[in-house]
Amino acid sequence: MRAFANKLRDSIVKRPTRYDALILLRELAWLTPALALCVAMSDTMRWNPEFDSATLRLALIALVIPSLGEELLFRAALLPTPQAGQQMPLPRAATAIALFVLWHPLQALVTTDERATIFLDPWFLLAVGALGLACTRAYWRNGSLWPAVILHWLSVIGWKALAGGPAFI
Repeated sequence: MRAFANKLRDSIVKRPTRYDALILLRELAWLTPALALCVAMSDTMRWNPEFDSATLRLALIALVIPSLGEELLFRAALLPTPQAGQQMPLPRAATAIALFVLWHPLQALVTTDERATIFLDPWFLLAVGALGLACTRAYWRNGSLWPAVILHWLSVIGWKALAGGPAFI
Protein backbone atom coordinates (compact mmCIF):
# COMPACT_ATOMS: atom_id res chain seq x y z
CA MET A 1 0.00 0.00 0.00
CA ARG A 2 2.89 2.33 0.80
CA ALA A 3 4.35 1.77 -2.69
CA PHE A 4 1.01 2.70 -4.25
CA ALA A 5 0.76 5.88 -2.17
CA ASN A 6 4.35 6.75 -3.15
CA LYS A 7 3.51 6.21 -6.82
CA LEU A 8 0.58 8.64 -6.59
CA ARG A 9 2.68 11.16 -4.67
CA ASP A 10 5.50 10.91 -7.20
CA SER A 11 3.12 11.61 -10.09
CA ILE A 12 1.99 14.80 -8.35
CA VAL A 13 5.35 16.12 -7.17
CA LYS A 14 7.17 15.46 -10.45
CA ARG A 15 7.56 18.93 -11.86
CA PRO A 16 6.51 19.55 -15.43
CA THR A 17 9.30 20.57 -17.79
CA ARG A 18 9.43 22.62 -20.98
CA TYR A 19 9.13 19.33 -22.78
CA ASP A 20 5.81 18.78 -20.97
CA ALA A 21 4.57 22.09 -22.38
CA LEU A 22 5.32 20.78 -25.88
CA ILE A 23 3.52 17.54 -25.05
CA LEU A 24 0.54 19.54 -23.85
CA LEU A 25 0.47 21.62 -27.04
CA ARG A 26 0.78 18.52 -29.23
CA GLU A 27 -2.14 16.84 -27.49
CA LEU A 28 -4.22 20.02 -27.66
CA ALA A 29 -3.52 20.27 -31.41
CA TRP A 30 -5.52 17.14 -32.18
CA LEU A 31 -7.83 17.10 -29.14
CA THR A 32 -9.33 20.56 -29.69
CA PRO A 33 -10.77 19.84 -33.15
CA ALA A 34 -11.90 16.38 -32.00
CA LEU A 35 -13.82 17.90 -29.08
CA ALA A 36 -15.25 20.64 -31.32
CA LEU A 37 -16.55 17.96 -33.71
CA CYS A 38 -18.19 16.08 -30.83
CA VAL A 39 -19.90 19.28 -29.67
CA ALA A 40 -21.09 20.02 -33.22
CA MET A 41 -22.56 16.53 -33.62
CA SER A 42 -24.19 16.31 -30.19
CA ASP A 43 -27.82 17.02 -29.39
CA THR A 44 -26.99 17.82 -25.75
CA MET A 45 -24.02 20.15 -26.29
CA ARG A 46 -24.05 23.32 -28.35
CA TRP A 47 -21.78 26.21 -29.25
CA ASN A 48 -22.74 28.79 -26.65
CA PRO A 49 -19.83 30.99 -25.48
CA GLU A 50 -20.49 32.19 -21.96
CA PHE A 51 -17.92 33.65 -19.60
CA ASP A 52 -19.60 34.49 -16.33
CA SER A 53 -19.11 34.09 -12.60
CA ALA A 54 -20.23 30.43 -12.77
CA THR A 55 -17.45 29.77 -15.28
CA LEU A 56 -14.89 31.37 -12.98
CA ARG A 57 -16.21 29.40 -10.00
CA LEU A 58 -16.04 26.20 -12.03
CA ALA A 59 -12.48 27.03 -13.14
CA LEU A 60 -11.39 27.17 -9.51
CA ILE A 61 -13.20 24.00 -8.46
CA ALA A 62 -12.44 21.97 -11.59
CA LEU A 63 -8.71 22.06 -11.04
CA VAL A 64 -9.20 19.70 -8.10
CA ILE A 65 -12.50 17.99 -8.96
CA PRO A 66 -12.61 16.49 -11.55
CA SER A 67 -9.21 17.27 -13.09
CA LEU A 68 -6.70 16.29 -10.39
CA GLY A 69 -8.96 13.68 -8.78
CA GLU A 70 -9.83 11.83 -11.97
CA GLU A 71 -6.28 12.01 -13.34
CA LEU A 72 -4.93 10.56 -10.10
CA LEU A 73 -7.36 7.66 -10.42
CA PHE A 74 -7.45 6.99 -14.16
CA ARG A 75 -3.81 7.75 -15.00
CA ALA A 76 -1.52 7.58 -11.96
CA ALA A 77 -3.34 4.77 -10.13
CA LEU A 78 -4.23 2.56 -13.09
CA LEU A 79 -1.11 2.89 -15.22
CA PRO A 80 2.35 1.72 -14.26
CA THR A 81 4.94 4.38 -13.53
CA PRO A 82 6.43 5.39 -16.88
CA GLN A 83 10.10 4.52 -17.36
CA ALA A 84 12.35 6.18 -19.94
CA GLY A 85 12.20 4.31 -23.24
CA GLN A 86 9.43 1.98 -22.09
CA GLN A 87 6.50 1.45 -24.45
CA MET A 88 3.07 2.35 -23.13
CA PRO A 89 1.32 -0.86 -22.07
CA LEU A 90 -1.59 -0.68 -24.51
CA PRO A 91 -3.94 -3.11 -22.69
CA ARG A 92 -3.58 -1.16 -19.42
CA ALA A 93 -3.92 2.16 -21.22
CA ALA A 94 -7.05 0.96 -23.02
CA THR A 95 -8.49 -0.30 -19.73
CA ALA A 96 -7.80 3.02 -18.00
CA ILE A 97 -9.41 4.97 -20.86
CA ALA A 98 -12.43 2.62 -20.95
CA LEU A 99 -12.94 2.97 -17.19
CA PHE A 100 -12.63 6.76 -17.52
CA VAL A 101 -15.36 6.76 -20.17
CA LEU A 102 -17.60 4.39 -18.15
CA TRP A 103 -17.20 6.56 -15.06
CA HIS A 104 -19.26 9.31 -16.69
CA PRO A 105 -22.49 7.33 -17.37
CA LEU A 106 -22.18 5.93 -13.84
CA GLN A 107 -22.31 9.51 -12.57
CA ALA A 108 -25.53 9.98 -14.56
CA LEU A 109 -27.14 7.34 -12.37
CA VAL A 110 -26.63 9.45 -9.24
CA THR A 111 -27.42 12.91 -10.55
CA THR A 112 -30.73 14.39 -11.57
CA ASP A 113 -29.55 17.61 -13.16
CA GLU A 114 -28.69 18.26 -16.81
CA ARG A 115 -25.48 16.24 -16.50
CA ALA A 116 -27.50 13.03 -16.47
CA THR A 117 -28.62 13.56 -20.07
CA ILE A 118 -25.24 14.87 -21.25
CA PHE A 119 -23.27 12.04 -19.59
CA LEU A 120 -25.27 9.49 -21.59
CA ASP A 121 -24.84 11.27 -24.94
CA PRO A 122 -22.67 9.11 -27.28
CA TRP A 123 -20.91 12.22 -28.63
CA PHE A 124 -20.07 13.36 -25.12
CA LEU A 125 -18.72 9.89 -24.35
CA LEU A 126 -16.63 9.98 -27.53
CA ALA A 127 -15.25 13.35 -26.38
CA VAL A 128 -14.47 11.80 -22.97
CA GLY A 129 -12.66 8.94 -24.72
CA ALA A 130 -10.59 11.40 -26.76
CA LEU A 131 -9.75 13.33 -23.60
CA GLY A 132 -8.80 10.08 -21.86
CA LEU A 133 -6.46 9.17 -24.72
CA ALA A 134 -4.84 12.61 -24.71
CA CYS A 135 -4.38 12.57 -20.94
CA THR A 136 -2.97 9.04 -21.01
CA ARG A 137 -0.45 9.97 -23.70
CA ALA A 138 0.54 13.15 -21.85
CA TYR A 139 1.03 11.32 -18.55
CA TRP A 140 3.00 8.51 -20.16
CA ARG A 141 5.65 10.85 -21.59
CA ASN A 142 7.43 11.36 -18.26
CA GLY A 143 5.15 10.44 -15.37
CA SER A 144 4.20 13.96 -14.34
CA LEU A 145 0.46 14.14 -13.81
CA TRP A 146 0.29 17.89 -14.45
CA PRO A 147 0.09 17.90 -18.27
CA ALA A 148 -2.88 15.50 -18.02
CA VAL A 149 -4.47 17.58 -15.27
CA ILE A 150 -4.13 20.74 -17.36
CA LEU A 151 -5.60 19.02 -20.44
CA HIS A 152 -8.52 17.77 -18.36
CA TRP A 153 -9.02 21.17 -16.76
CA LEU A 154 -8.94 23.03 -20.08
CA SER A 155 -11.49 20.60 -21.50
CA VAL A 156 -13.88 21.07 -18.57
CA ILE A 157 -13.56 24.86 -18.75
CA GLY A 158 -13.97 24.82 -22.53
CA TRP A 159 -17.03 22.62 -22.17
CA LYS A 160 -18.62 25.09 -19.74
CA ALA A 161 -17.46 28.33 -21.35
CA LEU A 162 -17.93 27.38 -25.00
CA ALA A 163 -20.33 24.43 -25.23
CA GLY A 164 -22.99 25.16 -22.63
CA GLY A 165 -21.84 22.63 -20.04
CA PRO A 166 -23.44 22.78 -16.59
CA ALA A 167 -22.09 25.28 -14.10
CA PHE A 168 -21.46 22.78 -11.32
CA ILE A 169 -19.61 19.51 -11.53
